[in-house]
Amino acid sequence: MPREAVVKSAQRTLEVLEYFAGTHRAATVAQICQELGYPQSSTSVLLQDLARLGYLEQDAQTRAYRPTLRVMLLGGWLQDRLIGESSLLRRMERLRARHAVTVLIGMRSGAMVRYMLTLRRPGAGATMRAGMMRPIGHAAVGKALLMTMPEAEALGILRRANAEQPDPSRRLSMAAALEDLRASRLRGWTESRGAVQPGQNVIAMPLPPLADHPPMAIGLGTTVEEVERRRDKLIDALRKICVALQSEVPSRDLVSG
Repeated sequence: MPREAVVKSAQRTLEVLEYFAGTHRAATVAQICQELGYPQSSTSVLLQDLARLGYLEQDAQTRAYRPTLRVMLLGGWLQDRLIGESSLLRRMERLRARHAVTVLIGMRSGAMVRYMLTLRRPGAGATMRAGMMRPIGHAAVGKALLMTMPEAEALGILRRANAEQPDPSRRLSMAAALEDLRASRLRGWTESRGAVQPGQNVIAMPLPPLADHPPMAIGLGTTVEEVERRRDKLIDALRKICVALQSEVPSRDLVSG
């Protein structure tokens, strides 16, 4: 792609995000084109790409787009420095430091879970990064998202995940997945048990819902041995962070948390 086209695409991406920052509401492709003077075809492609990357979410009924928390997390470190100690990112940093775990926040992208935030535990490799995706039925954060859905919808997503999985050995048994989903709902948390990365385990829970934002889930990960040794403490840490965030949702959203 010519350099001029790359620069124009980057400029339009920033202008779209600035548009949402100024309007504080969802917008359709047509509305954005009218406001910013963009061609409709290229704007539609740009918004679809931003949604695919997890920066925007499109409403299935209205077709309008709105930003996700991933946009906020890009500058979370600066928010912490300028505003104080209680932002979402700072809370996650404290979880990582206190429990020596990798902290993951993700949301659904089709039959996958996309990590919006990854804070790696000390000594962990670079296998986790923000933006990466994992099969929703294997990753604990993905399974935590399924916990928030009606059973029929969750099973439909798992069937889609199986259909998109080229390796037959990685496809899920629907009976086993349903049993796991029901057990996870009863206890309020789920885990990966090495299904994504051998020798590693992640315990996850759904995060409190935010208005006008797709559901999210949080996970704490370390080795299988460490989870076995500290499972109760990690579950308690997740419950406490969810309770703390839930208590703040009615008066202020998580981005200012």
